[in-house]
Amino acid sequence: MDIIHPPEKDLLRRAEDWVPPPADDATIPFIERELWDQPQPPQGWRVARLSAAVYLYREATSGWSITAKFYAAKTGDQAEHYAAREYRLTQGALAAGLESDPLRAVKPLALWRGVLFLEYVPGFTLEDLIAVRRGQPGALRPAVEQSGRLLARLHRNSGAQEEGEGTDWFAYTHKLTANLAKHGVLQGDPVTQLGLTRLIDRWAERPLMDDYVPTVNHGDATTTNFIFPGVDLLPAPPVVGIDWERSKITDPASDLGRLSAEITHSIARQGGTVAEAHPLVDCLQEAYCAEWGTDFDGVALIERARFHQASSLLRIARNGWLSRLERTHLVAQAMALMA
Repeated sequence: MDIIHPPEKDLLRRAEDWVPPPADDATIPFIERELWDQPQPPQGWRVARLSAAVYLYREATSGWSITAKFYAAKTGDQAEHYAAREYRLTQGALAAGLESDPLRAVKPLALWRGVLFLEYVPGFTLEDLIAVRRGQPGALRPAVEQSGRLLARLHRNSGAQEEGEGTDWFAYTHKLTANLAKHGVLQGDPVTQLGLTRLIDRWAERPLMDDYVPTVNHGDATTTNFIFPGVDLLPAPPVVGIDWERSKITDPASDLGRLSAEITHSIARQGGTVAEAHPLVDCLQEAYCAEWGTDFDGVALIERARFHQASSLLRIARNGWLSRLERTHLVAQAMALMA
């Protein structure tokens, strides 16, 4: 069997991606004082940017690394509040059975002045594995299955929660449709907008849509938020869930539907088709239900996930960097799922 060796993959492997930190970077003294755990003192640091708010700090000689998420770049003067919130939500995911391999959440390490420090997890994301799937035959399916198992373990171990702020999924999906009609691919297309509106209303009338036990959800189950750090990705690779800032208590089917939509869209963007994605979505859902156990009846949940998959496709269709044809296809898929 083919084996993928991802530990050297830093997402930023080129030398030019690493730069010396500013001389007045107050983050480094905190890291050295509170988080450095190596026997020798650090000899120097390099920094790489992973996103607008997330940076990777690496000690120059040992390669010891840590991730820093600067919430000031995301939330301004509310940085400390939101950094603490993600710290708490990530701890909640760990407490819900995701504390150890092969299914676990990333470990939050510290909070400091609106900066959240997290363990650095090298490896491939699910998005990466979709991109290289033809060069690594057989590796994608077990990764998709493990992602489903991680979500199922989170939902199963955190079940019977009192729903907090709640989410009106039908109002949210109507809002997506209105946005597409006003600013997006449905401009000048009242017929399709009306068709979507009627389909959403029909789903809102179905009793099964209210028949669920609220659980802790990831809340942002995209293909970039599942990392596979193991050397051997076959047959059941370890997986780490990251980016828990949008975690909430709601219908577990929303996580499953969201990831189903994201996998389908990613396959299509990476040279595939919706037909290629369908068996992977089936594998995701089958692995999810199997993780719950033999006495779990997932029929209603899978049916609700179909609505959430459609809603997530409409959400993706708002992205202006996609071609009009891609966005039109996303709307068509959403309508087909809800029809």
